[in-house]
Amino acid sequence: MSLWNSTLVYVGARTLLAAAMIMIVLRRRHGPWFVLGQIVSDLSCAAFLLAYVNADIREDVGVLVIPLLLFVLYWELARFLDERRDRAEHGSDDESFVDSALRAYGAVWLIGFVVPAVLASGFVVLEVLAPNQWPFPNPRAPLVCAPRQLQPGDVLTLRMSVPHGGELSVFTPAGQSFVVIPFVAKGTEPEGAAFRDIERLSLRADTVTGRISPGADPQLVFTDSGVYVLRVSEEAEVSPSRVCRVRLVRGAGAAGLERGSAGGEGSGFLAALLSFD
Repeated sequence: MSLWNSTLVYVGARTLLAAAMIMIVLRRRHGPWFVLGQIVSDLSCAAFLLAYVNADIREDVGVLVIPLLLFVLYWELARFLDERRDRAEHGSDDESFVDSALRAYGAVWLIGFVVPAVLASGFVVLEVLAPNQWPFPNPRAPLVCAPRQLQPGDVLTLRMSVPHGGELSVFTPAGQSFVVIPFVAKGTEPEGAAFRDIERLSLRADTVTGRISPGADPQLVFTDSGVYVLRVSEEAEVSPSRVCRVRLVRGAGAAGLERGSAGGEGSGFLAALLSFD
């Protein structure tokens, strides 16, 4: 079983067992706000665990992990102190068997289900403060293309780990190679504005143009149905290339799309509809 599947099973079991913690809160005759607080704490811990093993969830949670972690720490500490205070006031002799079982379960819950989630959230917080500096299980591939299946007019999004190569090329089903974003020497562009510094790039499939050679006219790239290979690399191949594959499926409405010159559109880098996050 993979780590992701194991974590899903663990989180699922944790969610079911969280009902016992709600019973503890209700048995002590706390109000609805206490029940809501326990639910928020349990859901936050589940999110911490899933974010630790999944890069997409980790990105979605983002900086929200910090206030959620602070709330969980406050809530669990307050609950622990409340249990100690309640036991000191009433003593252990007045406890029923159910109360004793629930109190023991609370300790097991804290050690087995809260502490691991808090530790996982600590790594997620470190990733927010210093991105791409910490090892995580199931890391995202250096180059990810989405969606994997395209139709003319769809927006193709490339997600790349930074830093990466400065050239983007596409290999078509016919075996041709188009340079969409040519290599530019370091220092010739403003810092942070070069392609090699971009983490996310969006391209509209029916407007992407590239050149077969530096002196050739730009041509539309995504024209024929089939599998396209996108490669991010250095011009001199001094570092390993990163590749991803997408499949273009031409619908009936796109049957008239033909490869042609796009000289009025400028280079492939300027012709593509780009968005940087």
